[in-house]
Amino acid sequence: MAQGAVDNSRWTPPSTPSGSRSRIDSSRLAPPTPDTPNRFHRFLPTNLFPFDIPFPGSEWRGQPTRVRVAEGNNSSIDWNHELAKERQRVQDLLEIPGLAGVGARLWDVITPWLVVVATGVATGVLAACLDVLSSWLSDLRSGVCTDTWWMSKGACCTGLDAGEACNAWQTWGQVVGGHFIKRSLTQYAVYMVLAVLFAVTSSVFVQIYAPFAFHTGIPEIKTILGGYIITDFLSGWTLLIKSLGLPLAVASGLSLGKEGPLVHVACCIGNLLLRPFEILKGNEARQREILSAAAAAGVSVAFGAPLGGVLFSLEEVSTFFPGSTLWQSFVCAIVAAVTLQYIDPFGTGKLVLFEVTTSQVFRGFEVIPWTILGVAGGIWGAWFIALNEDWERFRKASGLNRWPVTEVAALSLFTAVVSYLVIFMRIPSSELVANLFQDCSAADMYGLCDTSKSTMLVALLLVTAFSKSLLTAVTFGASLPAGIFLPTLVIGACGGRAVGIVMSSIQRSHPTAWLFSNCPADGVCISPPVYAVVGAASAMGGVTRMTVSLVVILFELTGAVDLVLQIMMGVMISKFTADFFSKAGIYENWINIRNYPFLNNKIDYRNDSVLAKDVMTPVKNLVFISDEGWTFNRLEALVDVEEYRGFPIVRTLGEKMILGFIGRLELEAAIIHLRQLEDITPDSLCFFTNDPNRGPRLGVSTETEEGAPGGPPAMSKLEREQALAAAFGEERPDQIPWVSLKSWMDETPFCVHPDTPMEVVVQMFQRLGLRSMLFTKQGVLQGLVTKMDIHAHMQPDPAAVERRVKPRAARATGRTPTTPTANLANRRPSAREETTEEFGLLDNMSVASEQLSGGGPSRVSREQAHAWGF
Repeated sequence: MAQGAVDNSRWTPPSTPSGSRSRIDSSRLAPPTPDTPNRFHRFLPTNLFPFDIPFPGSEWRGQPTRVRVAEGNNSSIDWNHELAKERQRVQDLLEIPGLAGVGARLWDVITPWLVVVATGVATGVLAACLDVLSSWLSDLRSGVCTDTWWMSKGACCTGLDAGEACNAWQTWGQVVGGHFIKRSLTQYAVYMVLAVLFAVTSSVFVQIYAPFAFHTGIPEIKTILGGYIITDFLSGWTLLIKSLGLPLAVASGLSLGKEGPLVHVACCIGNLLLRPFEILKGNEARQREILSAAAAAGVSVAFGAPLGGVLFSLEEVSTFFPGSTLWQSFVCAIVAAVTLQYIDPFGTGKLVLFEVTTSQVFRGFEVIPWTILGVAGGIWGAWFIALNEDWERFRKASGLNRWPVTEVAALSLFTAVVSYLVIFMRIPSSELVANLFQDCSAADMYGLCDTSKSTMLVALLLVTAFSKSLLTAVTFGASLPAGIFLPTLVIGACGGRAVGIVMSSIQRSHPTAWLFSNCPADGVCISPPVYAVVGAASAMGGVTRMTVSLVVILFELTGAVDLVLQIMMGVMISKFTADFFSKAGIYENWINIRNYPFLNNKIDYRNDSVLAKDVMTPVKNLVFISDEGWTFNRLEALVDVEEYRGFPIVRTLGEKMILGFIGRLELEAAIIHLRQLEDITPDSLCFFTNDPNRGPRLGVSTETEEGAPGGPPAMSKLEREQALAAAFGEERPDQIPWVSLKSWMDETPFCVHPDTPMEVVVQMFQRLGLRSMLFTKQGVLQGLVTKMDIHAHMQPDPAAVERRVKPRAARATGRTPTTPTANLANRRPSAREETTEEFGLLDNMSVASEQLSGGGPSRVSREQAHAWGF
């Protein structure tokens, strides 16, 4: 190994001298890894073809070894680097000879399938346990099984005929006995107390042990699968708390569901099961393939819809979905569904949750009410998303988010009071949906088939739909696990059933009207359960903006294959209607609220009039580094002052000819690496190119061979001492020792012309998974744009802080600070780093300049900052 080369197997963070504190936290830096793309990158940017496959024996001749550092929390992965690592790993496997090579390659093929199958089995088992626990806790609010108290109402009354009384199940009023008033007050008090207790307990679990366990989790899953890193979101603690808090939240009676959070739970399981396998754990891209399969398993067990789960993962949550991931998702979803079916938690022997037994003959006049339901579902979806967003902004503006448990307690109490007054809101949501989808041939427990009370029934259904809309809008976003699927099904089914009852009443009142000429003389002409299914599909389409996957999920959920045409019509019309108001569904809207760096590939950006130069951060507002011999302490001061996630490298400050790009983590790793060498002084010069005429070079190169194209061989100790003496004794510039940071620099960053239309730039970011892009004109740096810049451009936030500031001319010029920022230890990320990725790159106003203007303490004096060009 060449002198000064990095040995990945022996890499350890350097010790910090006593009494000194460095802003560079070496614990955040993982061991550097070589980036080895294929031979096409000799001529093209490394980000151009992230999915190409190298020819056997190919190598990257343009940049033999590039040191990379694993990305940390709140940052985006480098898709090209991760895929290049995987190609190189596969190439290394092919070169292993003999039986050892055969065994290694066989294990490499088996490993992901072991994880996929284990994820499906574990997801199915856990989903069955959550179903049983949720059902028991929900029924516990209304009564108890006197024979076996740990059984839910359904399990307690198993084996009874339809309409037969279940004496083993008693309400709390019946348990207490006595006068009617006493029984009623007892029933009401237990209902209220348990509702608030379950909700508060769930919220306390989330607040104390796992803050990431709140909400549905699907917006974050979409962002993670898009390449973003959110540490601890898929941790074991998050899995445990979400698994405990979700049944409590559902049993509290709040207007929420458990289906969406099951996707988060399944992804947590997949993330934990892949950790023991280095070939999956060590590659962010392969991790996301497993997580895509886990998401499909989550939907599969949530709705009993394995095919819908695969399509959901493909359409809704995954950004990059290669063919191998499709096959893995299919296997994982099937295994999870089979496991759940084998356990059969409810003893029905069926995977269908809300079976629709009615058969509907398609009649032309019913297209009119179905169209009305589709339009109403789209309008309601757009209104609901806006209402939910307004409440979330009110929650932040009013300070309500500082009291999350109190908010949940108030919501649960108010929901319980309102729900107890309306019969359709008092019963569990899953039971209500099952009854709304049920035709009148079965037992009618809640009077849905009583034609003598149609007016009152329609009014009650509409009141239920409106009340649940308001309650769901304020609950979805509270500090506890909450899904949106089931409440949306309830609201849409209530509205659809109401329309079906109205149409049935009109037909019975005017059976001879020309509109109903196709109806049979005897028998049922209009079936309200069909309208309930169409209304549920329309409502879900308007809220989630899902299409194919939603249709498949609904017909697997209901078993109503005969109603596929009606479901497709409702979904299609509702999406067209909702898209007229806004293209973003509920999950994309929450991604925008939280300002995640996610580029929605559903949005077809079309705007030829906007050019890249209109959006990019111009070079006059950029902090860049020149290859003119920056001293070591000047680089330390740069990292100390600026919070940016990367810096362009130019040849000189005057011409600004682009040489490459270096990420902040790579620069910090290089500084830590240099600090370990005894010959490095604060005045040692640092360059990003290797010029033999520059003088004696210190041996800190990471190149694997002496005399490699990266530069001359390292000096001996005697030559180094002579060079140092000559440099500092006689001050001969041509003999000052220097170090090369070329191995830490990306020599082929993605560069385009600033006159490129933004439509092309957006497509490049969406399809290639880029994190940043440089703009050059004849090789001269003109500006830079990041993923968050694209996100902000496509989803402008009126509440965002104005990002345009006065140009700071020659920011990288000026003399080097005479005093190095010594304590370069225990640096904590800034508030901006904690909340969003690459904030320095996307924002024209740096954190350092805000601190120098009075926003907070700074480790660099105002005089030094002024001299440095700030």
